[in-house]
Amino acid sequence: MKKSKILPFLYAGLLAFTTAGIAVTITPIVGGPVPTAYAAEATLNIGDKAATQWWLQFWGTIPDAENGTLMTDYVDSNFYNKTNSLTQPAPIIKSVQLTTDNTDSPEYAGKTLTVDSLLLYPSNGQVFKNGTIYPYTDAITTQAKEYDPNGEFVSNNNLQIDPKDSSISGISTLKSGDVLVVKITPVASRTDLTGTYYAFFSNDGKYTPNFSYSYAFDAGNPTAITDSTTTSSITAPSGAKTLQLNQTGYIEPTWAGGDANVKIDSTGKITGLDNAAEAGKTLSFTVTSGVDQTITHTFNVKIPAKTSPVTPNNGGGGSGTIVVPSTNGSNSTNANSSSSNSSSSTTGNSGSTTTEPNKPATTTSSISNLPAKGTVVYATKSIYLYKNATFNKNQRLAKYPKAKRVNRPMFVVTGYAHTKNGTLRYKVKDVNHGTKTANKRGYITANKHYVVKVYYSSMPKNKKVTVIAKKGVNAYKNASLTNKAKHYKKSARLTVKKIVKHNLTTRYQLSNGYYITANKKLIIQGNY
Repeated sequence: MKKSKILPFLYAGLLAFTTAGIAVTITPIVGGPVPTAYAAEATLNIGDKAATQWWLQFWGTIPDAENGTLMTDYVDSNFYNKTNSLTQPAPIIKSVQLTTDNTDSPEYAGKTLTVDSLLLYPSNGQVFKNGTIYPYTDAITTQAKEYDPNGEFVSNNNLQIDPKDSSISGISTLKSGDVLVVKITPVASRTDLTGTYYAFFSNDGKYTPNFSYSYAFDAGNPTAITDSTTTSSITAPSGAKTLQLNQTGYIEPTWAGGDANVKIDSTGKITGLDNAAEAGKTLSFTVTSGVDQTITHTFNVKIPAKTSPVTPNNGGGGSGTIVVPSTNGSNSTNANSSSSNSSSSTTGNSGSTTTEPNKPATTTSSISNLPAKGTVVYATKSIYLYKNATFNKNQRLAKYPKAKRVNRPMFVVTGYAHTKNGTLRYKVKDVNHGTKTANKRGYITANKHYVVKVYYSSMPKNKKVTVIAKKGVNAYKNASLTNKAKHYKKSARLTVKKIVKHNLTTRYQLSNGYYITANKKLIIQGNY
């Protein structure tokens, strides 16, 4: 393969195609990258993309009769002036069509540049003080990670960073709907460089985080926050000691807020609510994306004034009240949690989504026992997916027959509804990838005899679990299931030390300190 370090003369209006096959127009550079001059004693914040002048290069190959293929690149010298954020990522180009108007070599005309890697190039000459751009690692460190819409890290061994020029290959393997986050930081020895630069990419230039929030007092069942667009107001029940705030959609989230007595840790757990000095106060807490500071959510937690002790009647917490303004001018107090056999038909009007009342409820709402939005559930018996919350036969969208544990159909809970007579339904999305029903949306029964959470929420009685996944499971050094440490084959029996919450999922920490998933389709409590 012949490599060309001479950049083709590309012109504005170049037609390119993303990995999703979507055409985009890009403003390219005329000629190769030339680092701009810098003040010798200046301090440069590389997070200031305009000052650093970050350019975007796409490297790839074109057919060449003499050498088979010729390596060349396309450069967007105006990248630092364009909008690039987590929710507005740049599209990953799949190919670029070359013509006599966009290349300085006539033999390139009619050929297609097939892209296989990208590179973020700082054109401000201060980054490369020695006068050469290689190796990049003398000045900056580059990381590239893939994340899904829930903000969860996606392991992708195809994403590789060239140690010489920090170019990122394997970009075509990014999953649909995921985002590639590139993080660039100065090396420790370069004290004249500060800050952190983030760049975002996706197949089609789109990324929609699955933002959702919930909370639970004193390790009780989580309460879903139905309005995720405005500040959440939460009233603590009398006697509550701790509050766990949960979220989905945030990448590397950071939590902040509270005061000297009431503190929040890195997982969103708040302690000190029972401190006498805090009675009657309202404290604010925030969660912020670690890669995009513009993405944040605020929780206002009201601690009740000191009164006579009241014993909660819900057997374990989760009875706090979230105040969400009603959208229809009235308060819906229907919290009936009863459910019916999923395969039976019910007559009546379509179910309507419940809205929490504007005033704290006087009794424990059943919604506190619901799985939070974003929670994954599966069917243990045969069920149907319906178009509406009222289960009529003519509204059936799909049937899910009873299946073996490892093959049970899974759904992500996206909302809730009640029928006219108060029967609870789950609004869901089918996440059975590779099936005909994948991505279908509708309603399923909330009957616990038919639908349960996919992840365990308790310790096994004998502190043993057995691997049932055909391909086994991996153990990791971190609860986020990163840094693979070991692999366990099917039928392996493992000793569990404790259960750990991670966003809306759970992990088991083994006796050796490693973490495994608590997914019921992959493991089972006890020895088998």
